[in-house]
Amino acid sequence: MRPKTSKDCPQCCTSLDAGSASSAPNPKTPIPWSDVKSKKGRKKKIRTQNYFCSNQKCDYYLITDQKVHALVGDGTHGKYELIQDFLCQACQSKFTCRKHTVLYRIKTHPKIVCLSLTLLARGIDVNALADALEIREVTLRTWLSHSGDHGRKLHDHFITGLDLVHVQLDELWADVKHAGQSVWVWTVCDAKTKLIPVIQLGPRTQTMAYAVVHQLICRLKKGCVPVFSSDGLKNYYYALTAHYGEWVQVEGQNKPVWMILPDFLYGQVIKYRHRLRIINIEQRLIWGLLDDYRSRLRAAGLSGNINTAFVERANLTIRRSVSKLARRTWATAHYTTELSEHLYWWLAYYHFGREHESLRTKRAQPIQGQGKQRATLYQNATPAMAAGITQQLWSVREIISYPLP
Repeated sequence: MRPKTSKDCPQCCTSLDAGSASSAPNPKTPIPWSDVKSKKGRKKKIRTQNYFCSNQKCDYYLITDQKVHALVGDGTHGKYELIQDFLCQACQSKFTCRKHTVLYRIKTHPKIVCLSLTLLARGIDVNALADALEIREVTLRTWLSHSGDHGRKLHDHFITGLDLVHVQLDELWADVKHAGQSVWVWTVCDAKTKLIPVIQLGPRTQTMAYAVVHQLICRLKKGCVPVFSSDGLKNYYYALTAHYGEWVQVEGQNKPVWMILPDFLYGQVIKYRHRLRIINIEQRLIWGLLDDYRSRLRAAGLSGNINTAFVERANLTIRRSVSKLARRTWATAHYTTELSEHLYWWLAYYHFGREHESLRTKRAQPIQGQGKQRATLYQNATPAMAAGITQQLWSVREIISYPLP
């Protein structure tokens, strides 16, 4: 197998063309409103951090820092609970705190919405949930669609600048009724933090492998070269070598030569089956030295062996949590868009709202329980907490209420 270059990746060629064509200057942060307005008047009493003006013509559009934007409280409204209203003093625009969230214009009680989305992220079918909660199936699918779009925005907003150690790649087959072709769920998982930086739907082709690895590169920190492992699919090798290299001008050569980065390490786990049973497993190092591969993994607290156990366990979690991917199920997805929305909502819940048992750490000082209860010795964590993206466990209400344009 010969390594590929950046010219073979369609996404790299498109991004280079777009980067050379666009030369627009970056927008500057406007002057803080506290320096513009008069010093007289009442002080701000409502916390407006993470909220922004929804008027695209306003100078403070998408400015979430409450020390800069001009948002103030403008009363409340609501039937089941008090919903905060905001006023932008710069453009005099009024909007609710539910703007750009899943709960926007939903008249159902938020507790019912959160309960429904939690059960959908835990593997409950939409039809069964509609019968149990006595809610129309169309309503539940609408909530799932909105939460899927919101989960995609959360993923793009927070899962960036990652510094990962051991990245494993794998794919699982998805049964989509009206797909017209074989659909696979491409999964990229970090063995240390259990974070899933990339999850995509598409055919099992080389073009799709390029797209998956290219998206992974965009989400990693600049200069980060993790250790890779996957199954025996050759498409991964071509996609990885096309991104982890650089053009070098060699003496005596008229054209630059594509050289693989010295820190790039890649191994494969090849499973041989006979009558649907695994009879042999081969661990093969495709690029790099075996001693370097093991030393880098052991330095991160891992076993040092070439394996894909973590991404395969993540695939099992996906099948158990997304009802459309469960084996022998009546809840088959009809369209790829429907499955993608469900996957991204589960991904948001998995990263921010679901504690991972293998990520728990021992507390420096145990928390004493009440009465005869045992002391709490360990601190649970989510993949987002393990990756340093957030410092606390998010509730479903906090996930769907985070404003994003």
